[in-house]
Amino acid sequence: MNEEFKKKPRIDEEAMMALMVDGVRPKGFTEAELNASGIRDEQEETKEKPKKQKRVKKAPPLTKEYDITEYEELFCKDVKSTARHGKSVYIDPKHHKILSRIVQVIADDKLTIYAYLYNLLEHHFTEFEQQITTSFNEKNRPIF
Repeated sequence: MNEEFKKKPRIDEEAMMALMVDGVRPKGFTEAELNASGIRDEQEETKEKPKKQKRVKKAPPLTKEYDITEYEELFCKDVKSTARHGKSVYIDPKHHKILSRIVQVIADDKLTIYAYLYNLLEHHFTEFEQQITTSFNEKNRPIF
C-alpha cells in the first residue's frame, strides 16, 4: 500500500513547457492530445481509451471579456487620493515588476502603481461584491 503513495506520475516536461508558452486553447484538448503530451498519469493510461475523441471543456469565465479601450478606461484612470494617505502593503517583487511594466507601457507612465491597483480593486469589489459578501457572512461569527 505504501508503494502506491510512492509512485509518482510521469510528467512530460517538454509538453508542460509548451503549455506554459502557448497556453491552453479556448476549446480545450482532445483526449488524444492529453495522452500524447504526457499530461495524464500512468494509471489513466492503463485504462481503455475511448474510440471517440472527446474535447475537454474549459469552465466558462466568471466575468465578461473587455476590449483594449474598455480595459484602459476602467483601470488607467487617475484617482483623487494619493498613496501617502493610505496604508503600506507588501507586494511580491514579481508582481511589482509586472505592475510597473503595465503602468509604464499601457498607461504611458502617466499613472502610478497605486492608482492602477486602486482601480483594479474597485473593479474587483464591484464585480464580485455578492460572492465576497456571501462568503464573508458564512465565515464571520460574532464575538459575543
